[in-house]
Amino acid sequence: MSPPVDRFFLAVLVSFGLALLSLSALAALVLLGASSTLLTGATLLAIALGLAFVLLSLFCARPDDPCSLSWDALSRASLALQQALQERDKKQGHRLYERAMSAWQLAHTFAPSCEPLFTALAEMSPTKGQTASDEDWETHANHCLGLLLALSPFAIPSVRWAIWTQALWQLFAIAISGTIAVVTWRSVLSLSLRALFYALSGGILGASLYNLRTLADHIAVQCDYSPRFWVDYLTRPLLGGVLGVVVYAFAAGLAWTLTLQSPVGDQMPKVIFALGFLSGYALRSVLNWLNNIAKSIFRPAPSPSPTPETPRQES
Repeated sequence: MSPPVDRFFLAVLVSFGLALLSLSALAALVLLGASSTLLTGATLLAIALGLAFVLLSLFCARPDDPCSLSWDALSRASLALQQALQERDKKQGHRLYERAMSAWQLAHTFAPSCEPLFTALAEMSPTKGQTASDEDWETHANHCLGLLLALSPFAIPSVRWAIWTQALWQLFAIAISGTIAVVTWRSVLSLSLRALFYALSGGILGASLYNLRTLADHIAVQCDYSPRFWVDYLTRPLLGGVLGVVVYAFAAGLAWTLTLQSPVGDQMPKVIFALGFLSGYALRSVLNWLNNIAKSIFRPAPSPSPTPETPRQES
């Protein structure tokens, strides 16, 4: 573990704790009925500390670190090796094996300084008692895949900090979701506006929980975690909140069209919260659904078919 990364991660933990404290203070002030001036100051402080946490965590994640880049290439190699060994067509399997070896060569060129990663790269060399010929490439592929599956991402400092940072992002997003729900419950009197904020809160919560589940799955089950997806982990809670609001707008518009009245009742904000949660959790499915709706509405007009020319008869 390099000292700079250690200091950066310590700063991330401190900023994360301060950001959580600011959100907790904001929720407590709302519950206690503090003045609007005090609430405005607490909100601005929470936003500032939240931005500081996100910016510091981006420095700590360091997706451009040589060890992270090397690990990312090896994760692509692991996926290609698994596909090669499962392929029934031997020629196609050998092509996938060669693709994995190309990824291994790329990982080697980054010259990682992490000792476990450097050792794994050396052991994957075809000269290490293995052959890479067309006839017995499967032996070397099994050897390399075993090495990659045994190599834990937590053994690589920059990747380890990226994992913890992405987990902290999701916990912070969950805290934001809870704060929005508490503030809405105590401060928003309009049922329509309350349902809107509940949809936002539920979307953020659903997307964050989905991120935590997929993060654990890619580390412990599929063994193909890659730091390249840090943008997806960072932006998914925001997209989940927006989609929760969009789905609520669709539901409200559809209910108004069918009944000519507002769909918001006493229990409707809770239903909208659950709907927003499902929208954030199944974000990709909701995006595909919206994409299909957009295609059906804005489909291009069919081009006019050319009229066949009538043959001229010679007189």
